[in-house]
Amino acid sequence: MKPHWIFILCAVALGCSWADKAPHSNTPGGIALQTDGPRGGGYIDPSGKQLGYWIYRVHVMNDTTIPVELAMDFPGGPIVMLPDSNKYPSVFLFPDEITPDTAQDVFDFGIAGSVAFLSTRPSGPTSLRTKVLPGEDHLLYIGVVLPPDGVGRAELFIDGQGPDSSYFPEGSIPTGTRKGDALDLIFGIAIDPPMHYSMVPCGRITFKK
Repeated sequence: MKPHWIFILCAVALGCSWADKAPHSNTPGGIALQTDGPRGGGYIDPSGKQLGYWIYRVHVMNDTTIPVELAMDFPGGPIVMLPDSNKYPSVFLFPDEITPDTAQDVFDFGIAGSVAFLSTRPSGPTSLRTKVLPGEDHLLYIGVVLPPDGVGRAELFIDGQGPDSSYFPEGSIPTGTRKGDALDLIFGIAIDPPMHYSMVPCGRITFKK
């Protein structure tokens, strides 16, 4: 049975946080993705608005004999949830400068000044370009900001492989196929699952020849 995690954003106690070590992974062609989390809590933005945040730590594991190129892009603006919702989360990558190089199962996965960054982060797109060597477990950290209520889950997965199906309504998970030497990446977000969801195309893993 696949493990599940539940993350409840707290609308009253802004100092509280959540932790869950249960991962989910998928492994096509020697590339494994494992999404840990969420961690997070609540904060007040510079305008005085109360918000919640989730942090997901993603392992990108290269179990092949060749390097792969990892490219990720998030739009930065509000994301429309389906079929309809009054919640519009924003999704972004935490910068390497404040994230740990090793997996740390502590508050906010050990991201230095996570709440301070949320209050000052740029509103535009965020991107990542890096190489993952054979045998490497590369870590990246995805943030989600949204109103501080509801139950949320999210997962990075490879198009055609699919996330945990209990998070999303039937028929909502893409059924793509591998295209040449590349694997397309999707970040699936669910609020009060499986009621409201979004599938965000966000990058690609390309096998180097």
